[in-house]
Amino acid sequence: MAASGGLLERQRELSAIAAAIEAAGRSEGGALAIEGEAGLGKTSLMVEARQDAEEAGLWVLSGRGTELERDFPFAIARQLLEPRLGLLSAAEREALFEGAGAARGALGIGPDDGSTPDTFSVLHALYWVVAGLAERRPLLLAVDDAHLADPASLDWLTFLLPRLEELPVLLLLARRTGEEENPGLARILGDSSVEQLVPAPLSPAATEALIEATLGKPLDSGFATACHEVTRGNPFLVKQLGRELAAQGIAPEPGGVDLVHTLAPERVAQMVLARIALLPIEAAALARSLAVLGDDSEQTLVAELAGLEPEVGSRAADALRRASVLDAAERLQFSHPLVRNAIYADLATGERARAHAEAATLLQKRGAAPERVATQLLVSEARGDRNAVEVLLRAGQQALDDGAPRSAVAYLSRALREPPPDELRVDVVGNLLSAAIRSVDYEALAAAVPEMLRELKRDHAANRRWAIPLTMAMALCGRFEEAADFLKAAAETAAGEGDVQSAFQMEAQLRTIAVILPSPPQVDLQPYIDEIPPDSPAGRLAAAIEARAAVMNGGAPEAIAAAKRALGDGAVIFEEEPEIAAALMAVLTLVAADAIDAAGAAADRALKIAHRRNSSTELGRGYFMRGLVALGRGDLVAAEADLRQASDLARLAGVVPLVMMFNGALGEVLIERDELEAAEGILREAGVADGPVPANGMFALLGIVRVHLRFERGEPTGAAEDHAALIAQGESLGFGPGPIVMASPYGVHALIAAGRAEEAASLAESALFFGRRWGAPGTVSHTLRAAAPTRSGAGEIEALEEAVSVVDGTPRRLQRAHALVDLGASLRRQNQRARAREPLREGLKLARQCGAVRLAKRAQQELQATGETVRRYAPIGVESLTPSERRVAELAASGMTNRQIAQSLFVTVKTVEAHLSASYDKLDISSRRQLADALAR
Repeated sequence: MAASGGLLERQRELSAIAAAIEAAGRSEGGALAIEGEAGLGKTSLMVEARQDAEEAGLWVLSGRGTELERDFPFAIARQLLEPRLGLLSAAEREALFEGAGAARGALGIGPDDGSTPDTFSVLHALYWVVAGLAERRPLLLAVDDAHLADPASLDWLTFLLPRLEELPVLLLLARRTGEEENPGLARILGDSSVEQLVPAPLSPAATEALIEATLGKPLDSGFATACHEVTRGNPFLVKQLGRELAAQGIAPEPGGVDLVHTLAPERVAQMVLARIALLPIEAAALARSLAVLGDDSEQTLVAELAGLEPEVGSRAADALRRASVLDAAERLQFSHPLVRNAIYADLATGERARAHAEAATLLQKRGAAPERVATQLLVSEARGDRNAVEVLLRAGQQALDDGAPRSAVAYLSRALREPPPDELRVDVVGNLLSAAIRSVDYEALAAAVPEMLRELKRDHAANRRWAIPLTMAMALCGRFEEAADFLKAAAETAAGEGDVQSAFQMEAQLRTIAVILPSPPQVDLQPYIDEIPPDSPAGRLAAAIEARAAVMNGGAPEAIAAAKRALGDGAVIFEEEPEIAAALMAVLTLVAADAIDAAGAAADRALKIAHRRNSSTELGRGYFMRGLVALGRGDLVAAEADLRQASDLARLAGVVPLVMMFNGALGEVLIERDELEAAEGILREAGVADGPVPANGMFALLGIVRVHLRFERGEPTGAAEDHAALIAQGESLGFGPGPIVMASPYGVHALIAAGRAEEAASLAESALFFGRRWGAPGTVSHTLRAAAPTRSGAGEIEALEEAVSVVDGTPRRLQRAHALVDLGASLRRQNQRARAREPLREGLKLARQCGAVRLAKRAQQELQATGETVRRYAPIGVESLTPSERRVAELAASGMTNRQIAQSLFVTVKTVEAHLSASYDKLDISSRRQLADALAR
């Protein structure tokens, strides 16, 4: 009946825990969850698990959720990690935080560089802290009362969960059922990798044995049955019953059966309070103070809140220990959460709120961190207290700085209810807005946006600070029409007050958001241009808009000049962010204009800024730009790796519009890589694999992907229809000739295949006109390829020869490869087989260098059709590496360690090791030192 450690009927649970501890010692991490109602022995199992883990040589890191710390940012993470970090030397801690500096604030040891990381960066950094500790020794992360854990810590544990199998780490959670559902914990417990342990109630025999051990005498059978009935085999209630039976001197005989029923479980609270009532009044006061301050509070602080001298408080604590109200440990901790709940619930509502307010005052006097004080203010009454607002505001700002926006929402929402004085309202509401956006908390956003709008109406000067961030946030959350209405009114107000630069920035923001609206407002920026200093944020924004206008209606040279002015020296526009899309559009303009080197330098600069800021959204944008630069250079493998990373980061940050934008570019790369099913998956994820594509700027690139994909799949009618819809939507949204130009080769071929030759010719000539007007070699070559099939005989050959020659010596290797293969195929169809072979051979070679698998296969088939003997297409050497493998191999060849590579790519060390091992096999090498030469070959 008794399991190891003296626990009754818990052998199954203890065996599962022992097996998981053993597996963690073998670097096979995992997760266990112990679930059950209060008193079923979850904490006792946790104690046994900690002891077993220590005996097995694991480092045991423990934490416990509490009511008071439910909103304290990373409370559980701190409980788990801080004690172990405190045992490391300064040098060891610095090594642990290498590449993981974003975790410093979350752990209460300050940021390493003054940055304010976003949530994903903090979660990733905390993972690396755990991984670094696990390199020294296997770990047990034991979290009791996980249903009370703070959201930030649960986000971290959720992030950690799929990575546990690659670490020598066991995560052990205990949670009480029957409580209000905790969404963060539900995500963890719903994961199939988490093994569930549900301790059963004790059997009648075990119940009898436990009470018998307490009373020291055998039980009458009827008495034993009554004990099991009233406790339902709940170990805590059984122990409480045994203690009460002993205290009241009730003999375990037939005559005591009726008395047993008077001590039923629903009377536990009364029993606890009755026990306390028998103690000195100082003990009762101390118990109430501890219930307010929470377990493990400093004894002198608890005594002060109770109005007791330290020595009197110490004697009161001992009395509570003897009465089993507190556990026997030196620290102040209730013997069970049910005991604390009974004492806390006995406090009148007003008394409880006043006690929390007094606790906040005492903590502040002792110099406690704002978050610690704020946890008490959260459950105090609102009194219009300026000091309370200031504390809550500082706590909210600190939570944002530490990457815990949901905790910030709790603090700042409470500050708003205080309410804040007029001079603090904008700061409270602004930070609440930022927290709501970063936590994707639409309920908080719904509360914050109207408050901010009211404040900006009341204080027009605040528009300069908040208008752009507010509408950027609203747009990223899909609140486009609301953002547009606000911007229009704010711009009119700023212009009326003579603030030309602010008005211009707001109008520019409105212009960007307008392309997403079904009925876009008219925006005229021209009246502002002459009044804006060129070397200013507004001036650089004006240059970005000028570059964008040149893309619509001008030529590449003027677009390049304007984009470079917009980016400024060292891509300064990324530091300023004067408008939601200006910086990004400047780089995209450079790519479209074939200024690939300048675009690459700007993308690299943007990534450095994003890394310094620890912003996953900005990192995603940086990888997106770098992916487009790689695509412009014809390096599809690098482009796929960067664009996948961009999409993953945007998805983790919860920014749906960016996911769709990044996936549009990724879809084009996947088609070129001959991964049509993966490209189809992107369309399915966005809900546009079938049916009409919404007339919305977010779907523009996805519309091009669908045209291209249907063409490649041999669906000319569908491709032609999609192309016509794409052009119509582009015109209605003011995109200019972009959609016509970008999708022209697929649209033309589709129309020809569908028997609509005249439409194809018209489309081709229109695209070529715009391509030549733009003038960038890559675009001219692209549109010449579209025009070629609409011309006959020598005219087709002439167009394709020009398509090849115009990109000679440019970075546009992929465009040249396409033009060469098109030229060779055209020559072969015109029965000039010998002449066709040279461009086909060169096109095949270049396609393979680009990683353009679909084009390489086509080139090979065309070569075979000329009569040349060609081996079956099979990737070899560097070409055979997956995008992820090549990225890892390149970073390893540059001298980065596996840990540094893993940190930069947001993967695990084992993933890096697996990619390197596969790369060695494919490159036929045996060591890291050979990578650089192998990749060069």
